[in-house]
Amino acid sequence: MKTQLRTALISSLLFLAIFPFAAKAQERELQLDINYSIGIPGSTFKTGAVEKTSARGWTANLMYNVSNNISIGVGVGFQDFYQKYPRAVYKMEEGGEVSAVVTNSIQTIPLLAQVQYRFMPGKAIQPYVGVGVGGNMVVFDQYLGEFENSRSNFKFAARPEVGVFIPFRPQGPAGIHLFGAYNYMPYKEMGVDNLNNWGAGIGVKFPLR
Repeated sequence: MKTQLRTALISSLLFLAIFPFAAKAQERELQLDINYSIGIPGSTFKTGAVEKTSARGWTANLMYNVSNNISIGVGVGFQDFYQKYPRAVYKMEEGGEVSAVVTNSIQTIPLLAQVQYRFMPGKAIQPYVGVGVGGNMVVFDQYLGEFENSRSNFKFAARPEVGVFIPFRPQGPAGIHLFGAYNYMPYKEMGVDNLNNWGAGIGVKFPLR
């Protein structure tokens, strides 16, 4: 619980830190979307640390419309992965073996610079593609019985994304936002090769006046 509160606070502070700089852009062209998200571990992530899909996450993007088709901005997210494995015999880093239950708790907090391209601006359904590149704060807590091993790192991250925006009214700036993404998150710690995962979410998008 302490880890979840700590990482949620950090992710919120990161978003608040970048908000004032982005808000200096023309207000009529500035849009914010806030989304609920899930994360599905990729194959290496599954075998190395966590098999279960995470339903505990969110993303938020602050985007400036350069034109009718192109937007640039920043995005932040939070995803909480958790897995408890049954008792087995494990080798310790310092040597020896222990029979214990293993619990992995991993939080990823990406902070990305983003660009998006909308294909049909002004229509009732507006698909888009996008990509984000930046950093990823990772908090990894592993419990091997009574032994705890915690690591915090800041790693590279990238997120290609596809989605659709459905306005509440024709030509309106506010509406529903749905997306799917691949979160590329290299990671070489505690026997885990990477934290790559598939993401999907739904939320709302609205202009900042």
